[in-house]
Amino acid sequence: MPHPYLDVLARVLALPISESVVSTGERFHAASTGADTLIVDIAQRRYHRLPDARPLRFEDTAHDGAAQTLLQLEHGDGVRTIALTAQDDSFWTPLPDPRVIGLPRIVQRHDTSWTSPAPPQEAGQPPPSGISHWIYSLIAIAVLAFFAAFGFNALRWSLAGGWNLLWLLVGLPVFPMFTVLTLMAVYRLFRPAVPPREALNAIEVSRDESFRIGEPLAFRVEATVPASVGKQPMEAPPQIFARLVVQTMNDEEDGSWSVSDQVWDADPADCVPSTLPGTSERHVHYAGTATASRSTPRKAQERWSLALSASQEPGAEPFYVTSLATPPLIEPHRMVKPPDRLAQLDALLHGAEWELVRTAYGRDSNLSFLEDFTSEDIQAVITVDVEALVDHAMATRWYESEIRTERAGGDASYYLLKEGPAYKVMYTERWWTESLYESTDLRSAVARYLVASNFAVRRLPGAHALQVPPPYNDMRPDSAPSVSAADETPAQPSISDASSRQ
Repeated sequence: MPHPYLDVLARVLALPISESVVSTGERFHAASTGADTLIVDIAQRRYHRLPDARPLRFEDTAHDGAAQTLLQLEHGDGVRTIALTAQDDSFWTPLPDPRVIGLPRIVQRHDTSWTSPAPPQEAGQPPPSGISHWIYSLIAIAVLAFFAAFGFNALRWSLAGGWNLLWLLVGLPVFPMFTVLTLMAVYRLFRPAVPPREALNAIEVSRDESFRIGEPLAFRVEATVPASVGKQPMEAPPQIFARLVVQTMNDEEDGSWSVSDQVWDADPADCVPSTLPGTSERHVHYAGTATASRSTPRKAQERWSLALSASQEPGAEPFYVTSLATPPLIEPHRMVKPPDRLAQLDALLHGAEWELVRTAYGRDSNLSFLEDFTSEDIQAVITVDVEALVDHAMATRWYESEIRTERAGGDASYYLLKEGPAYKVMYTERWWTESLYESTDLRSAVARYLVASNFAVRRLPGAHALQVPPPYNDMRPDSAPSVSAADETPAQPSISDASSRQ
């Protein structure tokens, strides 16, 4: 993937990026854009455009004791080398800043026809070449058929019994092997010389004009299928793939910027024949929807687009790309059954918080997903803080079913461990086991365990002060997963606190 600076620059200049190279340390990036080359200095936020050139590679050298970065380029008259670090300001042009000029516009694409790439030629199989191909194939089939017939006769001769049974040693392997080879050779001779390819003509795309986050955007593709192109038969692609894309601009802490794309892949739209009776032209249509999740974070600058493609092969280009109007801010869900305080606490302790949110908004659990709710939607339902949750866990003795007395292995999971007078918050993943927190105070350990093991609890007020270090903090096993090896493993540094109250 090209650097965001290079990608944005190419979009601003309306140039297509193909191959790109990066210098050691990733300060300089160069990419081929059509017949020209774009060179970007990431550190100084500047660029240079070279006409009629293609970047080859970067090289690091030293000149008069100073490090130099060289770029080799291929020109029409040979290879040229530029010392980039030695160029003065007149060589460079300041990079366009999307925070000032805005994000570049989406490059729209409305192709009226599409054809799949030609399938690669099978290794070792030359293309058919007229009468000579038939002659060689018939000779090969005759030789294979002769040996298949010889194997059959050997089996028939063995039926006489006596010493003739030795013909079984010849007939049993020869007859089936050469029969299969003969049939395969006949199939290869008479099968279609060129496999069918997928193609669409007269493509027409329609979609909903209104677009809102969290609501399906419907689209429909109508097209015809050519019978053949030359001698090559054509068929319709079985599915059309849609994706919604939003490009956003992000300010970094060091004053730089970056551009990121968030993508939602829709369910494939299946091909439906729609040829009218009495017509020879094949018609097909595809209908589907694409939805952006309600939890999408909004930015000051956004570019939305819809892309349709008939293939998911790497490098496949969409045949349709259109920009979408920036959707309005979403309206919050209307709560129909607010949960009481006790229901919230019980749901958080028993892992039913998402079902609680769905029920509060009257949504069917089979038709709604977590992405359908924003953080504001969730906070409106779950209003308790982390200290109230810990108090409830201690009062109901919920922790008793969570505490283990022996170390164990697992798959990316947390558990509470009691070793002697200490309570530990453990993380295990296959053979790795790590102690993330240790305390002799049970309440303190239970609080950290709840925050570490439950994503919804980590979002409660006051949870940040109870977070433990992330797993693999030092990439050393606290113990082997097996219980027998637990006592032989050196203890890990742990955080100790007598109380969870901060």
